This record gives sequence, structure tokens and C-alpha cells, in this order.
Amino acid sequence: MIDIPVRASTTGLRFLARLVPKDESSEESLLKVVRILAENLGSSARNPKWTSYGALEIDVFAKGEADFETLLAAIEPLAKVEFTRNLDEVPKHLEKRRAIELAMSYFNQERYWESHEILESVWRISDGDEKGLLQGMILVDAAFVHVQKKEPDVAMGVLRRAVKQLEWKDRHYNGVDIQAIREKTRKIIDDGKFEIFRISQRREG
Repeated sequence: MIDIPVRASTTGLRFLARLVPKDESSEESLLKVVRILAENLGSSARNPKWTSYGALEIDVFAKGEADFETLLAAIEPLAKVEFTRNLDEVPKHLEKRRAIELAMSYFNQERYWESHEILESVWRISDGDEKGLLQGMILVDAAFVHVQKKEPDVAMGVLRRAVKQLEWKDRHYNGVDIQAIREKTRKIIDDGKFEIFRISQRREG
């Protein structure tokens, strides 16, 4: 469906970085420079994705953290590093409610791949209607990942699959406004145009 975390090699590490360009360079030119810098430093930059505000999110395969930091230093004159993450680190265990809150926070930051990853960890231990709902939420994330990869037709097909599973007995699921997500995804499908939206959560207890 979307990129699955894999190690570059038995001795390499995979990192995720989001880079906000400091000038008006085209997306193509920024990506080209990042890839050339990575290659010159013995690393590689793959799976580019673009946010609505022009930031580049990319996977970097490097021999180690020092090599990755060297690459970031080389990129610094061109782009601000918004965040990085070592994808080979074992994620911390989160209770379900906290995991879903974090996934929705990532969604609202256009960190759709990471949101997908967290929801999938909850999906694996769920069943019944809840598992179906989570699958729908995961597919919404996946659709926006395809948007970021400049694959709008694929994204729309994934979203059509998602909306069929965004059903729940209540308006909210663990504080997430499922009805609003369903309405917004249906509007995107009806309009035939993707628009970024935020997911609201309510505090309980």
C-alpha cells in the first residue's frame, strides 16, 4: 500500500527527515541536490514526499548516525530541518488512547506516513468493527501519502476504499471525530480534489 520500513542493509540505518527549503528553488532541484549530497557522502535519499507547504520529506539510508548528521549539515544552507527520526529505533509502547492521539497529531502535521504506522500497530491488536474502522483511518493516511508522492489518481482510489470503512456506532472513537473524517473524505471524493484537513479530538475524563 505504502512504503514499509526496511533496513538499507545489515549495517545501515534508515532515517526520516523533513526539509523546508530556504529559497524558491523548485522541488525537482532541491530533491536532486539532496540526492547528490547523500550519494557523495555514501548514503542514499529515497521515497520523496511533498507537503502542502513545499517541504520535502525523504528517507535517508546511511551507515550510521554520524553520516546522517553530516548529510544534514551539508543540506542546512539549502533547507531548514523540520524534524528527523531514526526509523530503526524500536518504537515505545503506547496504550491505545495515547497511540491514537499521537497518530492524529501526526496527521494534523501532514506526517501521514508516521500516522499510518502508529494506527497499524493498534489495528494489529484489534478485531471486529474496531479493526474495520482502524483500517479505514489507515487508508485515509495512505491516500494522503500518495498525494504527497504526486499520485493523485492512486490516492483517490485509496480514499474511496477508506470511506466505506469509516463507520462507527458513535460520533467519536477514542476522542476522534469519526463523523467529521467521513464527511471530509466524502467531500474530497465528490469534488474530485484533495484538500488538507485537520482531525479534531475531544478530551475525555
